[in-house]
Amino acid sequence: MLENEVSSLVYQTQHRFSDYAAEDMKYGDLTERQIRKDYGLDDISGVVNPWSGEEISMFSAFSKPSMRNKREVTQLLFNEFLRLSLPAYYFGKRQLFIDLVKHFYNGRGNSFSSPFLDSAYKERILSDTSEKSSSLIAIKNTIHDGINWNTQTFSQSLDNNFEQNIHRTVLPKFGCYKDYFNGLGMSVHDVYATKIELTDLVINNNRFMATVNYTGQDHFGLDRNDIMNRKFHYIRAFRIWFTLQHWQHFGFKPFFTNMSATISFEGERKR
Repeated sequence: MLENEVSSLVYQTQHRFSDYAAEDMKYGDLTERQIRKDYGLDDISGVVNPWSGEEISMFSAFSKPSMRNKREVTQLLFNEFLRLSLPAYYFGKRQLFIDLVKHFYNGRGNSFSSPFLDSAYKERILSDTSEKSSSLIAIKNTIHDGINWNTQTFSQSLDNNFEQNIHRTVLPKFGCYKDYFNGLGMSVHDVYATKIELTDLVINNNRFMATVNYTGQDHFGLDRNDIMNRKFHYIRAFRIWFTLQHWQHFGFKPFFTNMSATISFEGERKR
């Protein structure tokens, strides 16, 4: 049995981790005029006018609207944000999305991690069984094809290496149809940065055992491209989210969502 010393980092995206300079990490950077005129977000809430603090109700036309202070307006907007987002997290990871919104409400901008998110991340990696798209299968094939079975050693080559083979696959993210209803599509959706490490490789006769660690990071925040996308622009929940983050009088801080998964697998020499 031979345990090979392998380079632990086998792949990393060009997007870097903890990228505070990313557009969707900005907050409190827009005026009311910019949000309403430049972004076309005049109608934000169906409950309260964030600009004036006037509460909106079906009886507003018959009586003087109630005025809310900033703290009350904020609470009303967050409650509406959760309520309007309900269809996106009705099935599956409902508590995960609620936890993320509560983390956003706290306003500190600290990174977020959760065993529920780690579990979903690992499940997504393992559930991809396509030879074309699975990065895990690409890693397994790279190891297999790089083993010299006579000397029980592993090495990469120009034609068979981790970076090249993983680059051809689809890195794990939450963008499939079911993710729009289990909370993951709205909680995470894409994964901004990914790092994959090979932490263990053991070759024993005609078999090998390996362990890889995936680390992913996304941003719980919206940028101009997000809110100007037709898919999101006319959805009130996203208009509220964008305003809570970017209006200078709110400025709730976006944050990094961290996820990781450790996966062990084995393979054998092809006869």
